[in-house]
Amino acid sequence: MAYVALYRAYRPRAFSEVSGQKVIIKTLQNALLHDKIAHAYLFSGPRGTGKTSIAKIFAKAVNCTLQPSIEPCNECDICKGIDNGNIPDVIEIDAASNNGVDEIRDLRDKVKYMPSVGRYKVYIIDEVHMLTPGAFNALLKTLEEPPKHVIFILATTEVHKIPPTILSRCQRFDFKNIETNDIIEKLKQIALKENIKISDEAIYAVAENAEGGLRDAISLLDQSISYSGDSITEEDVHQVSGSVSKKAITALLTAISNKEISSSMILLKDLLAEGKEISRIANDLILALRDILIEKTTKVEHSKYKEILSVFSFDRIYFYLEILNQLQIDMKTTHQKRAYMELALIKMMEHQTAKYIDFDATIQDLKNSVSELKQQMKVQPKQVVQQSNRKALVTIKEVETVLNGNDKEKKAKLLTGWDHLKNYPKSHLKMVAYLLSQGELEAVSDQTMLIVYDDINLCKRILEPETKKMALEVFNSKSHLVDDIIAILKTDWLVIKEVYVDLWKKGSKKPKLPPYDLKLYIELENEEKKEPEIISLAKEYFGDKAIVKEQ
Repeated sequence: MAYVALYRAYRPRAFSEVSGQKVIIKTLQNALLHDKIAHAYLFSGPRGTGKTSIAKIFAKAVNCTLQPSIEPCNECDICKGIDNGNIPDVIEIDAASNNGVDEIRDLRDKVKYMPSVGRYKVYIIDEVHMLTPGAFNALLKTLEEPPKHVIFILATTEVHKIPPTILSRCQRFDFKNIETNDIIEKLKQIALKENIKISDEAIYAVAENAEGGLRDAISLLDQSISYSGDSITEEDVHQVSGSVSKKAITALLTAISNKEISSSMILLKDLLAEGKEISRIANDLILALRDILIEKTTKVEHSKYKEILSVFSFDRIYFYLEILNQLQIDMKTTHQKRAYMELALIKMMEHQTAKYIDFDATIQDLKNSVSELKQQMKVQPKQVVQQSNRKALVTIKEVETVLNGNDKEKKAKLLTGWDHLKNYPKSHLKMVAYLLSQGELEAVSDQTMLIVYDDINLCKRILEPETKKMALEVFNSKSHLVDDIIAILKTDWLVIKEVYVDLWKKGSKKPKLPPYDLKLYIELENEEKKEPEIISLAKEYFGDKAIVKEQ
């Protein structure tokens, strides 16, 4: 027996077997049940969404001997005859190859003949938009007032090409892309009946590649079976379809977000070596960014890109999509697709807009940190309890003292030489001077200067007694300016500064800062005196009441 393609073997024979299109099916079933059959229908929508299949089921249902019913019985001679193509009352016409005036005139002459066995003659005209203007004109009058025993079902993927005079004479049904979950369910049923082992990831990859077309999904499943046999993996599907795996897309997007140009080029080279098309890689990148955008804006149960979701801001996604969309347009008019792809990837990493986006993202992260710290500051207890085994290197009281005694002239004098710290002449102070240059001088009182760092380790390092001593030597080498240095984190400084300014604006000339943990501590050694070993042995031998007398 000749092999039958899966999409033909599993073509639905009843409305209950159709995936998706529930509204259309319910409308047609109600028309069958109440015997309100129209004389002309127009089925429009993407390929592989069930237009022809539903037309054939409807043709069977209107002629079934068990009518009125919402389904064809598929058991009577008429239903079986229509399935086998033995009953001439259901006529399928391919408008792509029969699109002339003569063919339509011939059809118009034959519609007047009564059906041979059923109640209706059903003309299913596929790809009806391919008819010529003359053919449409020839069909027009017949379509408007056909004999009572004739039903026309026109199917098209390009409804905008149908003349309005035709559209107005038909009941129009717009078929939609079939939901991914419906496609997955159908594929699982087919795999079960065919005894095919296929992973959930592979089934999802097949359904996603079909882009809403069930026939395309079943055909891809058929092709995957031919490629890999009775056991199909996700990688098999990607190999057959030419699509890019989620793992590869994630790796490429990660390299792009990290601005790793060489890694991006290597990943692109590997994908091309596997036989992936440039246009498909660009398309899959767009689809991945679409999924990331949807996952960021909605709460999805199972995130596909959970590991990289936080890396991509909305601005970054829109910027990448803009570049990739332009890439698809450019590739239509060039033979140098790889060069355009490589340039697009570099642009995603090095364009000035990308730098602005990175800068905005950094500022936003900083604002979020400041907001969190301010909130912590509000709910913090009145007293900050210090643990007995650590000591604060800097307290909020010390910061308050420096701010309340701020000497702007002395600060300006210190800042004039700040840029020269990186090239400090004295060799034994070079490292300390460079460490100072990494901070920002924010305030100076009569005796103390406040420096702010981005890194807590740099704060702790400058606060080490020996390092601080050398730092004071740098500042006091020509004239005595300060006696002490304190350093805090920049994120803490932004919070303290905002609170201080608010208090000052409210009328407090010497603002008193609320308690705040600066997270700068030094661990203390255990101060408990260690018992001499001989006394420990005596207690162990004689008990805790042993009396030890010094000689």
